Amino acid sequence: NLFLNAIQGIKETGSITVRTFQKDGKICVKIQDSGEGISTENLDKIFNPGFTTRGVGVGAGLGLPIAYQIVKEHGGDISVETELGKGSEFTVELNTKRNQKPGT
Repeated sequence: NLFLNAIQGIKETGSITVRTFQKDGKICVKIQDSGEGISTENLDKIFNPGFTTRGVGVGAGLGLPIAYQIVKEHGGDISVETELGKGSEFTVELNTKRNQKPGT
């Protein structure tokens, strides 16, 4: 879903950059696009089930909430940094040890 959103966020030309690395015992994946970005008013809603900026019948608004739930169920975190007109960067962080909850 994060890749699909990045692709859809780019109008005609642009770029998507994927970086992976380890930090503080976590595996991190950053997906950055040079698309339109996310408005401040929508930023607080993007992980809410049913919320979409796509037209009627184009999206159900479930992709990001499901991705968020999956990452959280695995003890990870997902965050976003965005600038309107310049793009967004989603970061997924997962613990390297199975069943390890944050702070343990």
